[in-house]
Amino acid sequence: MTTTYWLVSLPLLGTSAEEQFGTLRRHTSGANELSTNVRVRVPELRVGTLDSLLALSDDLVKTCALAESTLDKVRRQHVDLTSTSDRSTGRELTIDGESVEKFLTTFEWDEGKHPCRRALRETVEKLSERLGRIEDEFKLKCGQLSTSRNHLNSLGRRTGGGVNSKDLSELINPADLVESENLTTLVVQVPKMRTEDWVSNYETLSNFVVPRSSKVLYAEGDTELRTVVLFRRVVDAFINAAREIGCTAREYSHDPEASRAAKDQKDALEREFAERKESLTEWCEISYGEIFSTMMHLCTVRIFVESILRYGLPPDFQTVLMRPNMKNATKLRKVLNQEFGKDASSHWDDDGGGDEERTGLNAEDMYSYVSLTLKV
Repeated sequence: MTTTYWLVSLPLLGTSAEEQFGTLRRHTSGANELSTNVRVRVPELRVGTLDSLLALSDDLVKTCALAESTLDKVRRQHVDLTSTSDRSTGRELTIDGESVEKFLTTFEWDEGKHPCRRALRETVEKLSERLGRIEDEFKLKCGQLSTSRNHLNSLGRRTGGGVNSKDLSELINPADLVESENLTTLVVQVPKMRTEDWVSNYETLSNFVVPRSSKVLYAEGDTELRTVVLFRRVVDAFINAAREIGCTAREYSHDPEASRAAKDQKDALEREFAERKESLTEWCEISYGEIFSTMMHLCTVRIFVESILRYGLPPDFQTVLMRPNMKNATKLRKVLNQEFGKDASSHWDDDGGGDEERTGLNAEDMYSYVSLTLKV
């Protein structure tokens, strides 16, 4: 289940950041129950030229959308992996050991990895490269797990798709077979609706059939697997006669080496699948935090760029992370527009509605203030 947050940038309009945040809290928090709000510190990033900001703004829409999409895919993959796992309890996704909410509300720009004086285009490119590498690793690991799953499923169809497709070595005890110079044992697939006919007639389907030699080895659905002992010289005649009454007889030779090889193959496939599943689960838990951090740095750059383009220079705005009460989202938008859009053009007038339909970081905002929607 995801939670919706708004990352908004409010123009100061001649007031201090503290006063503007206080105004926001008075109108949205406490008894109003419209949202909970946390101030976000946006560093003084390198502005560059207006043309570079406009171009970067378009690129950030796509990059932020990719980050959110990748985050969602990793989250859903982790849910799929752990929902059927005995170890699912307590395996929650975190960012460096912190919950999503705590990380968001205490987020700080990583100056060590992303110096503020570096050109914004270069910072975004490095963040995008990091995201692309994670995306490639994710596809590779998912592909490996899918391959192991397909191999197991294929083996399962061979061993679980009915008596005809099963490995008889798993069903037959060598002690049930009679093999000598003259005698041999056939394995017969008998439909249950033909069981009485089989029991009554198998001894007379050909000459030299050992009386009372038919035993049930295995039963599944509407089919039984039985044995019959007879002389080798009449094997072909018996198989043809059994076919005429709707039963399928075949010769079987027990091969201990083949049985062991089949079991070893199954064990190896199950072990490989389990290892790859655990590896992907751990990778999701580690990479989720890396993707989330990357996304928040991209959002920070984007809110900075959009704020400069909207409000102009020098930077004079307060960024706030809001957790809206979605039942009152329309009312909250109206409050924000009235309090922080007083000097905005009528082009940005908004009735407060429709935000619920604009989902994701690539959603176009049409408000008198800068607003990004995060669903995490």
